Amino acid sequence: MNKLTSIFAALATFSAAGHGQLVLNPGDSWTYPFSALPKTGSVPVFTSIPSGIFDFTLDNSTFQNGDMLLYEMFETDTSELPICSGTLSSTPSEKTSCESDFAWQDLQGAIRLTMLAGSVTVDSVSVEAIVPGANLTAYDVYSSTVVPTPEPSTTALIGLALGARLLCRPRRFAIGLH
Repeated sequence: MNKLTSIFAALATFSAAGHGQLVLNPGDSWTYPFSALPKTGSVPVFTSIPSGIFDFTLDNSTFQNGDMLLYEMFETDTSELPICSGTLSSTPSEKTSCESDFAWQDLQGAIRLTMLAGSVTVDSVSVEAIVPGANLTAYDVYSSTVVPTPEPSTTALIGLALGARLLCRPRRFAIGLH
């Protein structure tokens, strides 16, 4: 039983690296490409226009004086020029957003966050496309919200695989004949 407890403790230690919010340090980038968005509602044609919108929220306690975060929005992928961008250099009041008229009408695109100076924790990112639909009085809204998490480290994946192998190994019992 002591061996089994040790294995579970090791697995918990190795897998901890893959969980949590996204922390961007100087030079780090996080990209979110998407090729489809789920329909989430509609808006009246009199109060909005077809557009692409992305916004994000930060843990404001992690944003310090001198920190700089570049945010960019792309029509299809990050190899193109951004259709909307900005640099955040002071603590945002709530969420920061970027909008481009008639963007993401095919429900695909990409966004990128790049930390230019300092470090910050990203709480959530949302993308939204407002597109004409079948109803003449309303536009369809397609959107998605993600809580970005870092990729699990190689060490965590190897540790998880080794632990699973040890747990799933067939046991051999010696049958003694007297």
